[in-house]
Amino acid sequence: MHLDTILLVGSGSMAFEYLKVLNAMNKKVIVVGRGDFNVNKLKSIYPQFEYHSGGIENYLKHNSLIPEVAINVVNVDILGDTTSLLINTGLKKILIEKPGDLTIEGLERIKSQSEAMNCKVVIGYNRRFYSSVIRLTQEVKKDGGIKSCHFEFTEWTHTFGLDTHSEAALNRWILSNSSHVIDTAFYLIGKPEQLFPMVSGTNDIVWHPSGSTFVGSGISINNVPFTYHANWTGPGRWAVEVITSKRRFFLKPMEALFYQSLGSVEINQLPIDDRYDIDFKPGLFRQVENFLNNDFSLLQPIGDQLEMMSYYESIAGYN
Repeated sequence: MHLDTILLVGSGSMAFEYLKVLNAMNKKVIVVGRGDFNVNKLKSIYPQFEYHSGGIENYLKHNSLIPEVAINVVNVDILGDTTSLLINTGLKKILIEKPGDLTIEGLERIKSQSEAMNCKVVIGYNRRFYSSVIRLTQEVKKDGGIKSCHFEFTEWTHTFGLDTHSEAALNRWILSNSSHVIDTAFYLIGKPEQLFPMVSGTNDIVWHPSGSTFVGSGISINNVPFTYHANWTGPGRWAVEVITSKRRFFLKPMEALFYQSLGSVEINQLPIDDRYDIDFKPGLFRQVENFLNNDFSLLQPIGDQLEMMSYYESIAGYN
């Protein structure tokens, strides 16, 4: 196996973002995509890497020297199957784009295979690595911890649909996309211990029939009460708010950090060292750096993602 080379599977827009990071890190990369068009486009930008089209199955069939480390950024509807293939090939460490798979069954299969093959599999939720989120975790410790939380995951459904994404991805869009902000909230406060979801707007959105409005509340395993609200047929944005005994913090937008002090209505912005979030897709540089350095403390293990899937499905009304 190529011990010092990274296998990047997929050749779409996220592959470009990862190559930008890996190029800055001076890493050796083998890129495997399906179609020639995307592969050649990436090759024209970063010609120093090795490229193969025809899909990962074809590549594995015709190449005996395979890297031990892979980053999987294929389309969400084939994400799980591709990861299973990589695990069974003998890779030892795989970073998968969120959500890993669109089904509980798919994640169960990946978890089982990874344990049997002694392969470390983690999910890439890059917002955990935002400079704003890292600074927030530092600030709440100063205040004695988070006392309560509210988050919003409104999607601009008027800007995309069946002409831009696959039906499989859209039908489970809370997993495909909104899980970014939900993951960030529960990363900060701990996974839910109790969850009371309410979903309305069934069939309001043709490609997301389970609902269009999602509200709920609960309490985390760290005894932090939380609420959430998202209305996909009205205006809004992604946001996370956490309250300590001294300050209310706002990730709104999530790339920036604001706070309100006790006894004041003034909103202030906290400075953050966000050079990596400006030069690269926000959060991605630190995420890749931690993954390659075997620092998995901020990355989502496959087992934890499997545990979270039932909560995502409840929030979305999928079950």
